[in-house]
Amino acid sequence: MYREYEEAMTEVVEILEHTKKEEIDKIPPKFMEYLRQYSSKTYVPNLNHTQKLKDMNLKPKTKALISIIYREYFCDEMQKKQYDKKILEAELQHQKELQKKFKIDDLFKKSK
Repeated sequence: MYREYEEAMTEVVEILEHTKKEEIDKIPPKFMEYLRQYSSKTYVPNLNHTQKLKDMNLKPKTKALISIIYREYFCDEMQKKQYDKKILEAELQHQKELQKKFKIDDLFKKSK
């Protein structure tokens, strides 16, 4: 599992290296240092930087890290609220789908 995070950090570092400097400057240097320090030394991401971020074949943990970076360093307070609302709505929808799929309400009902 640790390897997954190392590889995700490697992808994030590569993405950030292809991002405008004025955007990178919003990220604290210590956090950038952390990403570089703990990124994989052997994994070589194969990312197509001509594609939009959403179209890249990114690892799930990479997407999670990018979303955290986006919220914490690129969003203003209003955008954070909107972002948080979208995340909450997506989580609620996911939970509803899980309830339907696994019939959670019926798990503890006695069989006839």
